[in-house]
Amino acid sequence: MGNRAVRITLVVVVVLLVLLFIGDRLAVRVVSDQIASQAQQSQNLPTKPSVSIGGPLFLPQVVRGKYQDIDIDVRGSVQNGLRIDRVRSHLDGLHIPLSDVIGGDVTTIPVDHLDADVEITFTDLNAYLAAQEAQNPQGAKLRVGAAGSAIKIDGTVNVLGAEYPVQGTADMDVEPAAVTFLPRELAQGVASVLPPGLSDEVLKLLTIRVPVEGLPFNLKLTSATVQGDRMRFSAAGENVILDTTVTPTGTTPGGG
Repeated sequence: MGNRAVRITLVVVVVLLVLLFIGDRLAVRVVSDQIASQAQQSQNLPTKPSVSIGGPLFLPQVVRGKYQDIDIDVRGSVQNGLRIDRVRSHLDGLHIPLSDVIGGDVTTIPVDHLDADVEITFTDLNAYLAAQEAQNPQGAKLRVGAAGSAIKIDGTVNVLGAEYPVQGTADMDVEPAAVTFLPRELAQGVASVLPPGLSDEVLKLLTIRVPVEGLPFNLKLTSATVQGDRMRFSAAGENVILDTTVTPTGTTPGGG
């Protein structure tokens, strides 16, 4: 093979590689948009989430109809009156047949496994608590915030018909669909203003349970940490179906 033939061959190879790369990136955009639209409709989200797809080559995943390394970022969803500031999910094993991608007919997407970070700001949490307290004017009026790696609770409680200012430190107990703030101690000086012998009873009144239900993709909470102005939960899901024909219960479109 002469030099000219070699050069032509190299040019053809380079052109094919460029076309393959362009096709690969176009496929990423098409599938990402379909996943985002499906996620928004199936989870009744206020806005279309951002979707990114990892991996050096994408077309082989399209051909197989199984996608790995998918990240979905959901902002400002509202679940049963509680605003969720952010849900960052990593999906592994997402199934979309090639024929559905080509036809643009994607109505359900099975997902093998999800891991996620769920963030709730103390501002949003306190807004939720205030709304709940408005339904029971005689009950405790409490607010929560960060106290290092723990939770600070302060406000007022009603004891024997009188209101008393209280403050304490609490730990977090995480359930799959709720978080409970369990007070460990009252702040110094609080006990001195309470009626004698009622410190333990007041400590119980500082217990707060907050449902965190209806998360996108049927995620379940597994653990929590305090991160400055917010709480960050780890969450997971298994064998989830993104289905545009079903609206998750407890989910309402809400912005933020």
